[in-house]
Amino acid sequence: MNSDYSDRLLGGDIFHGALSLNQLFSARPMLGYAGYRGPLKGLYHCGSGAHPGGGVTGAPGHNAAQVILKDHQGIFT
Repeated sequence: MNSDYSDRLLGGDIFHGALSLNQLFSARPMLGYAGYRGPLKGLYHCGSGAHPGGGVTGAPGHNAAQVILKDHQGIFT
């Protein structure tokens, strides 16, 4: 980690949770919500807490956008 940021990430986690077996795939962010859809209609998980995890990949946002497009096909086509 770049030492320039270490003083500003006190207790933080760029992966928004451990990348352990109980926090991956269908268990990320928690069981029942791994498909990027949240518990409320129109709420989607697209940050580091969603599969495949954090870092600077943009993958959770891309994957969530695909689900959003699928859920709203009539609007975005």
